[in-house]
Amino acid sequence: MSTSLKFDLDMSEVVRNLERLNVRVLPAKIKRGLAVAGKQVMTDALTLVPTVPIRRIPYGSWSGTGVWTISSTRKMGELRASGAVFVNGVKTGTSLQFGEMATGRYQPTFYGGPPIQVANYEACIVFNAPYAAIQHEHFVKKTEPTAGKYYLSNKLYGNSMTYMAIIAEAVRL
Repeated sequence: MSTSLKFDLDMSEVVRNLERLNVRVLPAKIKRGLAVAGKQVMTDALTLVPTVPIRRIPYGSWSGTGVWTISSTRKMGELRASGAVFVNGVKTGTSLQFGEMATGRYQPTFYGGPPIQVANYEACIVFNAPYAAIQHEHFVKKTEPTAGKYYLSNKLYGNSMTYMAIIAEAVRL
């Protein structure tokens, strides 16, 4: 006499929950982790040496005739106030509070990078002042003693494990 056992296992709830995890939960956690890590990168660029440059008063320049002319249109801290973090094209943070007397006129209002593919995630840290790249790559001598070249890339290379840990912690279930 042979006995066979037969049973059915309903996995529909497991499948439904895994789909919810993949479609809703994990993308939200990844975006949240990227936003927190992006804000940390931006804050580190503004507070850890070498920092984002800030031009102290008096503003001005030497004219061709050897005369110092004061420029009243530029406010102190515009470069520092131009920082923003975008996660998948959505603005998630700014650096306006670091701009001292800045107006925030260079604060980006939209994401200007390449299109982001479906199921891909990216954080974009931007300093949007028109002279940001020149200040990052050139001009060794700064008016602020703690400021310097490579204020952003130094943080990305030097603290990358910290930023990845922030994302990993956010994604952990």
